[in-house]
Amino acid sequence: MARKFLPLLLPVLLAAAGPVSGQPENPPAAGPSPVLNAASAQPAPPPAPRRNRAISGEVAAALAAAAPKYTPPPPKPEPKPEAEQPDLRETDKPKNGIVRLPKYVVQEAKPPVFRERDINTQKGLTDIAMRRYMSEGDRALNRYTIPFIGVSNEARALAMYEEDERLKNMADLGDAAANAAKTDAAAGAFIKREAQETYLRKSDFGWSNGNRK
Repeated sequence: MARKFLPLLLPVLLAAAGPVSGQPENPPAAGPSPVLNAASAQPAPPPAPRRNRAISGEVAAALAAAAPKYTPPPPKPEPKPEAEQPDLRETDKPKNGIVRLPKYVVQEAKPPVFRERDINTQKGLTDIAMRRYMSEGDRALNRYTIPFIGVSNEARALAMYEEDERLKNMADLGDAAANAAKTDAAAGAFIKREAQETYLRKSDFGWSNGNRK
């Protein structure tokens, strides 16, 4: 009788006894990896110590109040136009006495150079010749002139002036001919020939040299 009910009671007893010891029903969850959490496992570094001030806050405030305040420099004024600038001849006079002139740009043509013959009348040329070539003694000795055969002091002085002018022109053309002959012999010879034909006289019995005054 007992043998008949034993197969039926065996499953009930096994269910009541629970799981077998050493074999858990659900395996435990895996713990954190020591390799992955190595950095998080290290302790945080301690905070840096706070620097203590050499002086107290009250002393620092007193020094800041006594220190002069910073004032930015004023902006430089814009430069004035050249027309409104002061004249340096009045404000910046040199000690050596040299006169400083303002800067000028000359755009006009060069003015012509006039000769004495160009700006003086015949009477003016005679006065220049008298002052240049006639001394006081010559004027006193030749104060009187014989009419028709004599030569006045004015005529002699004017003849000396013209002769001196002729010799000066010949000297200038001679220099020009010498300079031209350095690069062009034909041009130098032409200038020299024309100068001789213009100013050279075949017979010269007059005054040919004199001392300028």
